Amino acid sequence: IIIIVGVSLLLYKSFASFSSEVSFPMMSGKVNYFGNADLIFAFYNGDQELDEMPQKGNSENLEFDYGTCDNGATIEWNEEKWAPLVKGLNKIKTKCTLYFAKGKPKAQFPGKAIPLAEEGQDGLYAVEHNNLSELGSEWNKTEYRYAGVDPDNYVLFNNEKWRIIGLVNVKTATGVEQRVKIIRTNGISGQKDFGNYAWDRDYDSSNSTNNWTTSKLKDMLNGIYYNSSNGKCYTGSDDRPSSSNTCDFSGSGDLPKGLAEEARQMIDGEVIWNIGGWDTQSITADTMYEKERGSKTGDTSYPAEWTTANDETYHKGIGIMYPSDYGYAVGGEVRTTCLSNRLSVYNTYNCYPSDWLKESSGSQWLLPPIPSYSLRAFIVSSGGYVYIGYNISYAHSVAPVGYLLPSVTIYDGDGSFDNPFRLQSAS
Repeated sequence: IIIIVGVSLLLYKSFASFSSEVSFPMMSGKVNYFGNADLIFAFYNGDQELDEMPQKGNSENLEFDYGTCDNGATIEWNEEKWAPLVKGLNKIKTKCTLYFAKGKPKAQFPGKAIPLAEEGQDGLYAVEHNNLSELGSEWNKTEYRYAGVDPDNYVLFNNEKWRIIGLVNVKTATGVEQRVKIIRTNGISGQKDFGNYAWDRDYDSSNSTNNWTTSKLKDMLNGIYYNSSNGKCYTGSDDRPSSSNTCDFSGSGDLPKGLAEEARQMIDGEVIWNIGGWDTQSITADTMYEKERGSKTGDTSYPAEWTTANDETYHKGIGIMYPSDYGYAVGGEVRTTCLSNRLSVYNTYNCYPSDWLKESSGSQWLLPPIPSYSLRAFIVSSGGYVYIGYNISYAHSVAPVGYLLPSVTIYDGDGSFDNPFRLQSAS
């Protein structure tokens, strides 16, 4: 006879009275109190006996380690219900011992608690923002960023493998909140007859500036890419002004596909994107983070934010990554060294080989403009460092980025390439 016992709530002192919720099929039996019961529990933290079973989310961060039973019974643990499942219970007065141990600190993503990495390993890291002099205390919230060569941050989105940048502070209509930030694993280059995309169009056009709210790249990402359609886009090469072509994101053939309706419903289009800029790449990731979210230097006519108020047509919530995103993604033993150095020297100290956001080859556009140079924007260069030297009409790789709605939860998967996180929406 196999009897499955689910025990939850409070379980008190071993061999003493206790209260519990019990659900199991059985022919006969009773669970009254430890002195006169068919099932007896004892609880340990390592070799230290506990008076009661640790509750879920306990302050000591104790997690279930393993369990043993006598009389041939076995223990399985149900993490969701935070309860043991006892199998093979066919004799009276069976004693089971549950062992708990201190777990890794975790970040609570929507629907899933994800353990933080130990120093020097790939994984999720806490990033403290406690000294943002220009931004104010509302930004002083701990973020969580994936870092390293290949952390387990894959997520199935748009029927493709994207990756989670982290749990990131963003500005909303009600203040600073946190959102899960994701990026497409590969850029969306690969259109027929050309490869990459310009930040904006020809450098000698009077309409070309590095104002993100009017850029052609922003229009493409939130227009034909967002809607899985086709239309005009601007492309070129690194040594000539960009030219206009027709891009097809409808999913025909082997061309990269735009966002499906289900994916569009998961993107938070109300997030206010900070597009503050700076005049040099010779600053740390921490400093760049503050500049991206602060006021701009140089041309003050540029907006410091991208919102529906200044871009009603194309504010759908698809952008590209910040220089600080790239900076914080460095991991391994060099993480501390790289974060204390300038983004412009990420080609040294083994920084970029330890950064999962570095594409295998080529260069990649970054979001913030450079206020003092109206025709330039930041890139991650092919050499792995952040650079400001390229004209916005040149073509570089583009990897779409978006923030998930808070109602979208991670319900399955471990984040590995073969078992990516799965998403579901409450709506």
